[in-house]
Formats: sequence, structure tokens, C-alpha cells
Amino acid sequence: MSALKRFQKFLVAPAEWILIHEAKLGDKEAFGRLYKIYVDKIYRFVFFRVGRKREITEDIVSDIFLKAWEKLDTFKKGNFQAWVYMIARNKVIDHYRQNREHVSLNEEITEEKINLEDDVLNKLEVERIKDAIKNLTEDQQEVIILKFIEDVSNSEIANIMGKREDAVRALSSRGIKELRKLLNSERM
Repeated sequence: MSALKRFQKFLVAPAEWILIHEAKLGDKEAFGRLYKIYVDKIYRFVFFRVGRKREITEDIVSDIFLKAWEKLDTFKKGNFQAWVYMIARNKVIDHYRQNREHVSLNEEITEEKINLEDDVLNKLEVERIKDAIKNLTEDQQEVIILKFIEDVSNSEIANIMGKREDAVRALSSRGIKELRKLLNSERM
């Protein structure tokens, strides 16, 4: 993380703590502002985990923020983003327990259209990467998605997954090595 991003987080953090405090006192508008800050990130995270199922994603995201509102008094200190991601992770796990489905990453990573030729080439490359990611362990998939798609730090991922930071680094490293191996073997 660049020094500028760390400085920006430092400046934003007090405002976020004020919103959290006000929301804990029952201010729905303050919680609404927290919702606006995190809803897109949480939506992407869930979307990647449930595999291009918008209605299911929307339902799960609604449940996540409802639970966050209901349990806000249990959030004492620390990283609010990690806390919300932890709720999201647990809701996705609950979803798969209830539906006995397997995690699928058949979603579009990008919806931007540059031109038809580039779009086709990009889609083929994205499909290769998504297929390779499916071959990783569940924990490796989760770390790769959080770290490289959601741009979440190792310490936040550790909080979200309930693991030590060095375990997250190891999962990330092994996942990247495995992805390289899988992608390179396809090219040969």
C-alpha cells in the first residue's frame, strides 16, 4: 500500500468511527452511510463466491448488512471493513451449507468493452484464469479473490478468515505458485 493510501485511510478512519458510533446509538442514516461505503466491495466479494448469480448475491448482501445492523453493538474496535467481510464470508458459507452447492467463479471479472477483438481475447484469458482458480483450495481461492480482486490487505484477510497473517501470506504464495503452474501448463 502506498504512503498516500495509508495516509488517506488515516484521515478517513476518524470519520468512519464517528459513523460507527452514531450507528451504534441507533442512527440509521449513519449506518446507511457505512452501507454506501462498503456495499459495492461486499457485493463483488459475494458475487465472486456464488458465481454470477445476481439475485442470490443481492439476497446474501441484504442479509449481511441486516446482520451487521443487528450486531453492530458487538463491534468493539478494530477494522470495520474486516468485520463486515467476516460476516459476508460466514453468510456465503451458510448459503453453501443450505444449498449444498460448490463455489463457482463463472462470473465476469470485467464488463468493460474496449473493442470486439480485445474483448474476445480478454474473455478467453479471464476464463483461463477463472478455470485455474477453481483448481485452488477454498482458502487459496478466498485469499486470491480478497487480495487481488478486492485489494484487501493481508492483515484484514487474516481477520476475515480467522487466520494468522503469516498463514494468509503462505496461502497467497502457494495459490499464486499453483496458478502460475496451471496457467503455464496450459500454454505448453
